[in-house]
Parts: sequence; C-alpha cells; structure tokens
Amino acid sequence: MALDGAAGDALDLPFNEAIAFFRDKVSTPTKSWRDVWDAAHSKMFMVAGANSVAIVDDFKAAIAKALEQGTTLEDFRKDFDRIVKTHGWSYKGERGWRTRTIFETNLRTAYAAGRYAQMTEPDTLATHPYWQYNHSGSLHPRLQHKAWDKKIYPADDPFWTVAYPPNGFGCGCFVIPISGARLRRMGKSGPDRAPDLDQLGTDQPLGVDPSFAYNPGMAWLQKTAPGPKAVSADEANIAAFVRSSLKGKWPDGAWTPVATADKVTAKTLEVSVGTEIRLSADTIRSHVKHTIATPDAYGVLPKRLAEHGRLMKDKQGRWAFVGDYDGKLYHAALKVVKKGDRQEIWLSSLRRTERRDIVKKFGIEWKY
Repeated sequence: MALDGAAGDALDLPFNEAIAFFRDKVSTPTKSWRDVWDAAHSKMFMVAGANSVAIVDDFKAAIAKALEQGTTLEDFRKDFDRIVKTHGWSYKGERGWRTRTIFETNLRTAYAAGRYAQMTEPDTLATHPYWQYNHSGSLHPRLQHKAWDKKIYPADDPFWTVAYPPNGFGCGCFVIPISGARLRRMGKSGPDRAPDLDQLGTDQPLGVDPSFAYNPGMAWLQKTAPGPKAVSADEANIAAFVRSSLKGKWPDGAWTPVATADKVTAKTLEVSVGTEIRLSADTIRSHVKHTIATPDAYGVLPKRLAEHGRLMKDKQGRWAFVGDYDGKLYHAALKVVKKGDRQEIWLSSLRRTERRDIVKKFGIEWKY
C-alpha cells in the first residue's frame, strides 16, 4: 500500500484485503434497499429487490470477478444482462444507472474496507497515526464532502466510525494514512479538529447518506452487527436512537418502539395486539455498563427475541423474553404499565444469560 501519497481512484487497486472483505459477505435476498442497513452491509451482500439466493449469488460472483480479475463496468453489465435473463428478474431503475450503482458501490466499499484493514495494522498506525480525507474531485461534488477534502484527523477519531468513505451512492472519496513527519511538512503542528456530525431533528450524521453511516472495514473486522443476519432500516433507526441517547441528545422519557406484541404475547400480558414494546433513553443510559448494551444489539435483539424467543415469567412475577441468537442466550426484561385505557410495555433491560441462570430465575430447564 502506498503511504503518504495520493491514492488514486478507489477502483484502480485490487488487493487481498478487499477481496477477503467481499468474500466474507453472505448473499441476502431482499425486497427493498431498506432491508439491509448500515454496518450490516459489511456482512451482507444484497442487490435491492433481488429476492432469491440464486440470483444474489450470481450477482456476487460477478462483483467478485471484478475485484479479483479487474473486469470493467461494461463487463459487469454483460453479466448483469445475462443474470437478469436467466432468472427472469424484473428490476426497478434505468439499466445504466442501476448497473453503475451496484458495481461502483460494492467495489468502493470493498476497497475502503481493505484500506482500513491495512491502515490499522499496528506497524502502520505506529508510523502513520493520522488519516486524511480526500474528495474524489467529481464535477458535481457533495459540498460537505468537498469541505472535508484534505482534512487530517487522528486515526482513532470518532469521525471515522460514521464518515469513513464512501459516504453515499456515487461517492468516490477515499482516505490515506499520514505520518507525523508529513504532517509537519504540510505546515501543521497537529491534526485538524473533526467536525460535529450531529444534526438537529435527525439521527443521520451530517454529510452521510442513509445506510452509509458506518465504517466498512471496522464493521468487518470487529463484527459489530450481532449475528450473520441483515439489519433493516427500522433496526438501524433504533441503533441510531441509542447512539444519540448515549450522547445526551434525547432526554429522559424519550423512547423508541423496538417491537410489538403479537397475538400470543398480547394475550399473555393482557394487552392489545400490536402494543408497542418501548425503549427509553434513560434506560439506555443506565445500561451503558453492560457489554451487550450496544446500539447494534439494541437495534437487532429486542425485536428478534419478541418474534422468536419465549415469553416467560420469573419467580418474582416479572416478564421477559428469553431466546438464543447466533448461538448465544439473551434475556430481555419487560415492564407492563396499565393505567385506565393506556397500555404500555417497556424494555427494562437487555443482557446475556446462561442456561443455569434460566433455571435459577424461572425454575425451568432451557432447551434449544
């Protein structure tokens, strides 16, 4: 990897880390582009609306060929036409735009993840502890991305967790590592001050398009999204609410729905079908000490435990969803509030559990 220099176009340099990132992805059928969100893209390969594993696998193979053999957009378009004809797939959008979006987004994200893996190698970080944001130089730039051009921030700055490019469809921005010596040669006594990405009225970071508010390489290497399953837009919105709550953006009493009561849950808890299961900002802040209480975990686990876990009452008469996810057991405690016609269900805690703890709390043996 070239250090302290221009990186060139993000589609020019295939390398092993980028290929490994892409190969690790699981083919995921979808109905909409909103079915896979943010960091889940580092685990999932999807083409919006491609709703069978067979067709998604074929598209994945075509992108993998481009990564490994350096085939072009025109080559991919030929593969695209063949795959569409073979599977009889009816897609939305104009062919030229659709194929370019699929091709460039996947390649740029793979290269971004690969570069991140290279730049976070201990030896590289030791000599190049700063990273520089570089605008692509496109004729129709996003003004926010252009404003970040040539800005240098520490490699561990929180900016890179949500604004590591690409930061939207068609974004060709890229990052290069910078040494202390080069920083001084540039006339700087230290790195630039990273911008505040919080925006009033939204949890979407400034300058970052929806579903791009994550670092592809970080999500890939740290496995931040729990389990090899897609994260939807709704689940990502919950995770964004959690992040904002931890920053104090949402006051005590503010809440977001994380699941709803189905017929069985509603009958057991004596509430109406569809009653929301809510998570409050103050509950989130009280649980920051729990390792499982991460934004991604809150975004994914409550809904999936409500849909696939077991609703159980412990020896003290308290309700909870208990279930396994990705080979691990979880316990989501509930509090039911009834005042007149008002019916509310609150998620009061979320944590890992063990089979022996279930026996102790609920008096039954857990069976998978």
